[in-house]
Amino acid sequence: MQIVTPAAAIAAIPDGVNLIMPGGCAEPITLFEAFADNVERFSNLTVYSGFGFGRYGYLKRGLGEHFRFVTWQASSALRHLFKENDRRKLGFVPIRLGDLGRLVRRDGPIQPHVVMVQTSVPQADGTVSLGISVGANPDFIANADLVIAEFNANMPVTAGASRVPLDRISYAIEAATPLCTYATPAAKPRDQQILEQVLDLIPDQAWVQLGIGAVPDRVLSRLAEKRGINLFSGLLTGGLQDFLDTAVHDPQVTVGDLAGDQAFYEFCGRTPRVQMAPLSVTHHFPTLAALPRFTSINSAIEIDLQGQSNGETLGALQISGVGGSMDYVEAAMHSEGGVSIIALPSTTEDEQHSKIVARLAVGAPVTTPRFALDYVVTEYGVARLKGKDLWARAEALIAIAHPRFRAALADQLK
Repeated sequence: MQIVTPAAAIAAIPDGVNLIMPGGCAEPITLFEAFADNVERFSNLTVYSGFGFGRYGYLKRGLGEHFRFVTWQASSALRHLFKENDRRKLGFVPIRLGDLGRLVRRDGPIQPHVVMVQTSVPQADGTVSLGISVGANPDFIANADLVIAEFNANMPVTAGASRVPLDRISYAIEAATPLCTYATPAAKPRDQQILEQVLDLIPDQAWVQLGIGAVPDRVLSRLAEKRGINLFSGLLTGGLQDFLDTAVHDPQVTVGDLAGDQAFYEFCGRTPRVQMAPLSVTHHFPTLAALPRFTSINSAIEIDLQGQSNGETLGALQISGVGGSMDYVEAAMHSEGGVSIIALPSTTEDEQHSKIVARLAVGAPVTTPRFALDYVVTEYGVARLKGKDLWARAEALIAIAHPRFRAALADQLK
């Protein structure tokens, strides 16, 4: 392992290879800036990454000319690129997160030649910690030819499977830039109504997985109101601290990525109960299905009257990805006493369109198939779809649609 300058680290990347960039809140700003400043040295590089909370700073120069960007999880920061729809610049690969480790590997269809990560500073035991973002990184690192790390003095050392031996890292730079942060979106009154109904559906003694957003973040903050809750999730936000501070029992927490502010990250670093785990654990179907009362709480862009959910596109625009929702929904189906919940507002933000639709548009992806959906929650109530025929499930969904759209949905059903 060599400590080098940021420019030297970028110079070590061969042209014509696949470069895996970190996602989540583990944005190595100094390395990203060095990549953008030295991008002219590449002519045929492919950069891969998943969902990120940052600004994807490495995309600001050279995209479509010196390198191409491919992702399996769109985010709001990429929306302008998806609107351009330029295949020279951008590609999207539909991947269920539970399959990521099998697809991005040395002998897989996507070979991770070079992997970039952000870590803690080196520790006395000859390791660094992946800190707030473990996820798929251990698999990527194990399969890479070259690993480049940004040792960030602000990255906490977290418990669990977050350590990487220093001898696995090829080149490293030293930095002390602020970590990327995430703030829970502002809640509308309807979000509070959805929240209360979701809490009512969570069994006591459950193992809970949560997506991200105004409702899941606030559910996490209030989970201590239920008895004996444990957490097993790909991602958890700042509400985790509220939960651990108010829980009357000693919860178990297994998580792949954290998103919040620096104080939250430091809290997780000094809290051994927060056990970081790789994607091969947090999205491993047999492990999840074996958890009693495994409860999955996610969202969708729209749901049709058959119970098919689209969680990826808005019209023709890719705004998300397959993600891990199907991993969790399927695990809840097989868990003893398991519950899966799709919670969404009844309308779009401008209240001009219903999120419960007669049918998904032609070409829209089915992120969760109709046989897999169980509970659907809006501010107008709860529809349980399991065991219902197509007529009955359509009627249940219409009943929780916004009142302004119910008659039109009923007419389309006829």
